[in-house]
Amino acid sequence: MVKVSISLPNNTQITFESEESEVLREVVSLALRDLPRDLMQAPASVSPGAPTEKSTSVAAPELPTGTSIPPVPPAEPIPAPETTIARETAQPSIGASNREGTATAPPEFLSERGATNFTAFCRDAKPLGDMRRVVVAAEGASRHFGVEGITADDLAWLFDLAEWRRPGNFTQTLRNAARSKFGWLERIPGRSGRYATTALGRSKTLPNS
Repeated sequence: MVKVSISLPNNTQITFESEESEVLREVVSLALRDLPRDLMQAPASVSPGAPTEKSTSVAAPELPTGTSIPPVPPAEPIPAPETTIARETAQPSIGASNREGTATAPPEFLSERGATNFTAFCRDAKPLGDMRRVVVAAEGASRHFGVEGITADDLAWLFDLAEWRRPGNFTQTLRNAARSKFGWLERIPGRSGRYATTALGRSKTLPNS
């Protein structure tokens, strides 16, 4: 009996036994022809110390679930500061011929009803120019405060009450209105610096009166 052993590179061993050598030769030939080539090749050897590729994967850390951040409460609105507008009170007069300052009301002009009627009287008259306003103020003071004539100091308070712009010099404006060229005012005898309206002045400044 003939015995043939074939050792493959992967440590596999094939043994054939037959009494006829021709048959055994044919079987061995077929076996070597039909065996897969990867079994016939020696495995690739790895030299010691050679670097090998490694696959490294890093898992991303997972955030803990079920954790909630408490919401930040909205800021409370800050109330706007209260603004108080104080009305100007009467200040001592600093001179009737000056545009600055607020004149103090003379004692004869303290009537609230008279002040209201005087303001309405001046508003309805709508005089244009300083001289006409002086004449209207003098007539309004006579009608609603019962005074006999006005002075430059009186005009400072009366103009403020009527909300008119003050002229540069009340004394000079009174004198101009009393000149013979106009004759809208006249001096009151025996009372220095005091003027009263004339019929001509009333007709020029109060045509509807």
